[in-house]
Amino acid sequence: MMRYKTGKVALSGLNMDIPQGSFVYLVGESGAGKSTLLRMLYGGLRPTSGQLEVQGTSIRGATDAQVRELRQRIGIIFQGNRLLNARTVFENVAMPLRVQGWDAERLLPRVRKVLSFVGLEDRLWSYPETLSGGEQQRVAIARAMLANPPMILADEPTGNLDDDTARHVLDLLMALNKLGTTVLMATHDLHLLTSHPGLVMQLHQGALMTGQSS
Repeated sequence: MMRYKTGKVALSGLNMDIPQGSFVYLVGESGAGKSTLLRMLYGGLRPTSGQLEVQGTSIRGATDAQVRELRQRIGIIFQGNRLLNARTVFENVAMPLRVQGWDAERLLPRVRKVLSFVGLEDRLWSYPETLSGGEQQRVAIARAMLANPPMILADEPTGNLDDDTARHVLDLLMALNKLGTTVLMATHDLHLLTSHPGLVMQLHQGALMTGQSS
């Protein structure tokens, strides 16, 4: 259960087991608890009761150091991508490993590799404001995959994109999944589920409905 200090219950009665290598869509109405669940999965929120284990870490009882270590094994794609406009694409993508102490010489080939994966190697020294919305989201995907995490959490990564660009972004996430990465994606773009099948977990008013394959 996740209960805020105001007394509001955001999530309750969830019982889920997501095997490594799964591609999972989290769907539900606005306010259903999708973003809250993703925040809990990377330790941004702690359960107020019950158990939550992610990549071998018990979130509820984890120390701050354990949460920091867990986040090094999780790629996060935020709603709105959260790129730093005053930093180059290289600097934005390099950030997860920069904070771990990697220097620029060591980072450069790794950043080039992940930008090549998303088709943006030629924009290495560009600034986010010069990119389209779809390109910015692809930069966010490159940043999330930089450290080869076993899990990627994506919060409405296609929400502000046109249909063609959204499908391309989803193609990239599916390609990562085929390489063995677990992907959990919160989305309201239900039409994408028909062209990109995966396990669907539906939240409704903070409760988990029956999961199914799309």
